[in-house]
Amino acid sequence: MNLVAYLSIFAGAVLEGELVYISAIQAAQAGYVDLYGAIAAFFLGTFCTDWFYFFTGRKQGRRYLERNEKLQLKAAKIDHLLARYGTLLLLSYRFIYGFRIVLPLLFGASKLSSRRFLLFSLLSTSIWVSVYGWIGYYFTNWLLEQLKSGRVLILVLGITLFVVLIALVKRYLFKANKT
Repeated sequence: MNLVAYLSIFAGAVLEGELVYISAIQAAQAGYVDLYGAIAAFFLGTFCTDWFYFFTGRKQGRRYLERNEKLQLKAAKIDHLLARYGTLLLLSYRFIYGFRIVLPLLFGASKLSSRRFLLFSLLSTSIWVSVYGWIGYYFTNWLLEQLKSGRVLILVLGITLFVVLIALVKRYLFKANKT
């Protein structure tokens, strides 16, 4: 198949994430790229990105933390969370929206061994790629069926309700944490 397409998927994994991956899965469904090639290219891009940030944190993190008091507190919190919930945090960090750069940097700056990060990075990335690949593959088919059938208004209302519900739960949780 087209090497440029796979390099684009790899680059998209480095730069963006979920949106590029779901688009790559859609391209595979349409026959533009091989499904397993798209998955492999995205996996490698994501994995390399995690390692880049991990080693950046390992090489520069402590020095940067020493100059920034707020980040020192966050790093101490990450060290504490790693000690308490290490396995769960390492397995789930790929799924925590907005932290795909910060957490590998802090993992690198922490006392976490490279070997342990390697193991969990491989495992976490594999799980993440599988989950988002499945969502991208099956949700796309479902969404196209909804568009064809004219049930778009119901779909938009359902998604809107879902987003509002998440916002309310998030607000409630943050409010509960402040008290």
